[in-house]
Amino acid sequence: MHKQLHIPIPEGALSIEVAYKAKSSYPIVASPSCEGTIGAEIISPTYSQEQHETWKIMLKKQSQLVKDYLCKEYLEGMNLLNFPKEKIPSLSHSSESLKKSTGWQIIRAEGLVSPKYFFALLANKVFPCTDFIRHIEEIDYTPAPDTFHDQAGHLAMITNHRFAEFFNLFGIAGAQAKDDEEVMWFNRIYWFTVEFGLINPTAHAGRNRVDNQCRIYGAGIASSCGEIVYSLSDKVKKHPFSLDVISETDFDIHHMQDQLFEIESFDELESEFRNWAQKKGFI
Repeated sequence: MHKQLHIPIPEGALSIEVAYKAKSSYPIVASPSCEGTIGAEIISPTYSQEQHETWKIMLKKQSQLVKDYLCKEYLEGMNLLNFPKEKIPSLSHSSESLKKSTGWQIIRAEGLVSPKYFFALLANKVFPCTDFIRHIEEIDYTPAPDTFHDQAGHLAMITNHRFAEFFNLFGIAGAQAKDDEEVMWFNRIYWFTVEFGLINPTAHAGRNRVDNQCRIYGAGIASSCGEIVYSLSDKVKKHPFSLDVISETDFDIHHMQDQLFEIESFDELESEFRNWAQKKGFI
């Protein structure tokens, strides 16, 4: 267990900076809760039937794939969250489920937040979620977060204690980044683990690696039916997990990924990240 640090959160309901927003579905419904509202205090927007239908379609498509492609920890998390199939779940209800399982909470955000606030949130076991849903045109992939990506993508893994421990440590370490280069190291690690991570117990077996043991845990893949199938195909190069390599590997948010990294286990993810962060002086 690592020592829990207190990293101050900026005043003014976190004053979250929105770096990029996805294309919201029509009509755009203003949320009654201001950005920075946490947990049980978040009030859901009044969604249109079209917006609920978008959630329904995506969840149905995803549910037809997850058993064959997603890791067991993700499946266990989805069972625990038990999202409604016909309507968009409220952030307050999902936050309560997280709090009961791993002590994390949700904070309402309007889009992708800047790294300095994001790291501070994770360090305090708070995860930012949007409450708008993508446009139907982006149903298979969106380059920026919407509530399907945030809830059906991320939350399942945050209910897992081992992953949640890593995620909290990631925030604590990331909050110590001193310049743009160091922030980019964390951005790349986040991308190739939390967003686009794969797990395979034979990841480091070389020629003895077993391809059909590879499963998905990354939220960017889990929330995109197109990425789910594509990521485990032979069109994507799978590399053994190495943070020294990952921290120097660039990525493109606008296209499906042509290379990904496999961890052997979530123990490896946490221990290797801890070792890397200590070596770099972040913890």
